[in-house]
Amino acid sequence: MSQYGPQYWDKYGSYRTPVAFHLSVVVLLRAYFIWVIAALSRRPELDLMSLFFRSKSDFFIAIAIGSIAILPTLLFCLRRPRDSHKATDRLARIWRHMRWPLIVCALIDLTWLIVQAAHSHYRFSLFLAVQMVIVFWVLWYLVKSRYLTVFFKDWPEPTEKASDDKKDLKKDS
Repeated sequence: MSQYGPQYWDKYGSYRTPVAFHLSVVVLLRAYFIWVIAALSRRPELDLMSLFFRSKSDFFIAIAIGSIAILPTLLFCLRRPRDSHKATDRLARIWRHMRWPLIVCALIDLTWLIVQAAHSHYRFSLFLAVQMVIVFWVLWYLVKSRYLTVFFKDWPEPTEKASDDKKDLKKDS
C-alpha cells in the first residue's frame, strides 16, 4: 500500500477501482450489453442487433470474444472482504493473474475488428473505426497502466471476524 497514498484506498483498505477499468470492462463486454438491451427493448420495428452486427455469426463471434472477459469481471464482483482466510488467499492468488485474460480479450477483439475491416475491403466505416480506436485505447491502458498493476496485486484483507476466528484457533491449540 505504500506506492499510492490513502486517497487511492477504499473503506476496506484496498486500492480503489479505477474508472478506466470499469470502462474497459464495458467495452470488452459490449456484445453482452447490446444483447441485453436488445432483449429488453422488445420493439420489433427497431432491430438493435442488426444495427451493431451484420450477421448472426458476427454476433456469436463477438459473444465468444467477450466471454474471455467474464471471469475477470466475476472475480472483480467478488472483490470484497471475506470472513475466511482461505477464500481470501485463493481469490487473491487468482485475481493477480486476471489482467492477462483482459489483455488477450482486447487483442482478439482488435484483431476481429481488423478482420471485419478487411472483409469490407477496407472501405471506411465510422462504426468500425470508432470501435478500433476504443479497443486500442483499452488495450493500451491494460498494458501500460502502472496503477492497474498495483490494483491487480491487491485484494481486500479478511474481515475482523475472520481475524478473531484465527486468533481463537491459535489460543485453542
